[in-house]
Amino acid sequence: MSEQDDLMAEAFAHLEAGDPESALEIGKRLESMQYSGAYEVQAMAYADMDDMEQAVSVLEAGVAHAPGVWLLWQLLGNYRSDLGRFPAAIEAYEAAGNCAPDEDVVIVDFNHANALTRHGDFTSAQTRLDRVLESPHLAQAGRAFIENAIALRMHLFNAQGEPKAAIATYESLHQHERDDEGSNVAMADVLAELSLAYKQSGDNDKALASALEAVQLYKWSDTALWALRAARDAQSDVAHVMHLIVEGQWYEPLEDEDPDGPPPAFVTTYDVVAEDEAEALRLVAECEPPQVRDSLRIAETHPVEHDEESPMPYKGVYATGDYHMYQPGDDID
Repeated sequence: MSEQDDLMAEAFAHLEAGDPESALEIGKRLESMQYSGAYEVQAMAYADMDDMEQAVSVLEAGVAHAPGVWLLWQLLGNYRSDLGRFPAAIEAYEAAGNCAPDEDVVIVDFNHANALTRHGDFTSAQTRLDRVLESPHLAQAGRAFIENAIALRMHLFNAQGEPKAAIATYESLHQHERDDEGSNVAMADVLAELSLAYKQSGDNDKALASALEAVQLYKWSDTALWALRAARDAQSDVAHVMHLIVEGQWYEPLEDEDPDGPPPAFVTTYDVVAEDEAEALRLVAECEPPQVRDSLRIAETHPVEHDEESPMPYKGVYATGDYHMYQPGDDID
């Protein structure tokens, strides 16, 4: 590996570890070496620091310096899309597709379709997604990528009031070869869209079952949490918005810390709309593994202000934090 490759690997390791400042320093060093990857690293670091405007500015400089690097164009499209600049995002995806290797065009097309969906151009998004699902390179992109593409197609059908087509799309998933395990994150979104399709079709039982399965796969999915709230379709004039600190006991040792030790305790957070703490805890329990549910308890409840002029949101879980695992006696502050 070259020095630039080593620096890129180091920068990505810093980004993965949540240290964008160190990655940014490496990116600037790479820029001084006239290496195009410098722009990618710096942009990702700025994005991780929530400075999307600077991330876009860096990438615009990058594509001016290295117009044949498709990864820079694609990342520019992604970030412009995140900022709601959809025509400019689409221009970037078109440029990326023009210079990407054949096997990578499928990835560009997926992101292009996603931006068109966000923009509300469902017809163009479906056409672009056709290119993804019909690509001879689709299988190379991996099972998780295919699941993401299926979830997007289902979302498009649901958004256009075609739940039967969304359900048929889900049923077609087994037709794709399964060379790897896929992703709980992607599959949670697939099942969430399936739940929303069943809800539109009037099959409330299947809607609830699919939503519960989705949150068990990945409870941090906004789509899965929304599908679960929509499946229940429950509102109450006496409900409250609460931020909860929840404690519990994990069900197995942590392999990467002490595989032979006792299962750890954990603490996490939830934002919930419920009538009282007992109902809130029942809603929280649905998002946790069955093995820990009996151990759950609410350690703290913090009321969240709600505009009295607005209708109370649907009851259910709206957000959940990461787990903090610890052993008795550990300092968990």
